[in-house]
Amino acid sequence: MPARYVTDLLDALHAHGAATALVAAGRSWSFAELRADTYRTARALRGLGVGRGDGLVLLAANTPDALLVRLAGYLLGVRFTHVHLGPTTQSVPHIVADADPKLVVAAAGLPLLDGSAPAGEATDDEVPGAGVRAVTVERLAELAAGESGEPLPVAAIDDDIARITYTGGTTGLPKGVPTTYAALHAAARSALAGAAAARDELATRTGSARFLAVTPIAHVAGDMALMMLTLGVTVETYDFEPGAMLASLAALRGEVALTYLYPALLGQLLDHPARRSTDTSALSFVVYGSAPIAPARLRAAVDAFGPVFQQGYASTEAPAITALTVADHVRGLDDRPELLASAGRVLPGVEVTIRDAAGAVLSVGEIGEVWVRSDSVMPGYWRRPAETAAVLRDGWLRTGDLGRFDDDGYLYLVGRVREMIIVGGWNCYAAPIEAALTEHPLVRAASVVGAPDGTTGEAIVAYLVADAPVPADELRAVVTARLPEINVPSRVEYLDALPLTPLGKPDKNALRARSR
Repeated sequence: MPARYVTDLLDALHAHGAATALVAAGRSWSFAELRADTYRTARALRGLGVGRGDGLVLLAANTPDALLVRLAGYLLGVRFTHVHLGPTTQSVPHIVADADPKLVVAAAGLPLLDGSAPAGEATDDEVPGAGVRAVTVERLAELAAGESGEPLPVAAIDDDIARITYTGGTTGLPKGVPTTYAALHAAARSALAGAAAARDELATRTGSARFLAVTPIAHVAGDMALMMLTLGVTVETYDFEPGAMLASLAALRGEVALTYLYPALLGQLLDHPARRSTDTSALSFVVYGSAPIAPARLRAAVDAFGPVFQQGYASTEAPAITALTVADHVRGLDDRPELLASAGRVLPGVEVTIRDAAGAVLSVGEIGEVWVRSDSVMPGYWRRPAETAAVLRDGWLRTGDLGRFDDDGYLYLVGRVREMIIVGGWNCYAAPIEAALTEHPLVRAASVVGAPDGTTGEAIVAYLVADAPVPADELRAVVTARLPEINVPSRVEYLDALPLTPLGKPDKNALRARSR
């Protein structure tokens, strides 16, 4: 039986017909045009020897072709990997070799593996050093233009691997994470069930709604873009730049704009000099995630844009875990301020427990590792049985995140297992310290790491982005107002911006290296 995830996508492209589906690079596609181009591209890929179960790697930024190649690949039942090409792209040679693709599709003029660009023809050319055939996005489009746009049967089935997404590589080379078509469908169901505010907003205004896919569509934004297409929402995609996004919002005045942002990008939007003079009333629903956000910054964002925010906690290995809804944010600004430091409550169809190092379930309020079980959890790392055995147990995924539940079922994340800082035998957690530091009005962002210390074993080093240096006694005061004295950083450094990983998370490895 064809994969439900793919048939739902194609049915939506058919149902919404003449409405605008995609806007990018100065062009627009109706749902009918996008559907026909999907079939054309699928035929072109099939002509290049790609079929069900084959690996297909796409090297591209946020372009319309990136969504089109993904749709066509899913139709054929391929094992799809999208590597977002940008200033922070790393490990492309490793990913291409590890994913074992039958074909690589890459944007012309962008570096591929060893500084070369992909060849224009796929018939005789190979990716340098990998023995894999390569074709440019432009050449694939030329081939597709000569194909029929008539429907093709869906080759994918639920248990097929739909894609392999690669982790950020913060602990070594990126690991491949397979996701089946059934798991994609389960994750989409859970996400939609937890997004009541967006569903209510779209119920009567789908025709005037637009999803701004401005973070890499190789990751969360790509999944959300396809989800929006199934709902009949127009998708506009480009690489994030705060001024460009503010211009988009101004142009959408009177309509509904939805988006997904990393906290660092939300901060850039909030701090942009044109923000106060720009009409951003179209911004109706913002999902943020991938990294913690300071409650103080979140309050500032709500003041600027309104109660339009929802946090999503997930990982590459488990694409749907918890959500802090719009209603939760409103409560956090009203009578439950601690909720703004929460990752929210568990999504429908997902189970979460907090466990100790031995795997025993802990009580409410106790800090331990977050374990997750759902139909969307990965089946295991791609070709890495040892790493798989280390994180999967009886269907449960050990996330490596540390957290606790409160009495109302809200999850609070306090850091990573491997990033716990032990100061004189006391366990200190990064997230609460970072949240406390950003309560100071001059501090815009904070990240803390542990550094070796001859006296206490480890010392807490804080890296701050601030409007001006903050007196040490004031930093001490904001930390001790919320946490024991042992959590006060022993060293503080100021940066113009925190280093980020390709997935928008603070780069703790870079900060740890700097602290030594």
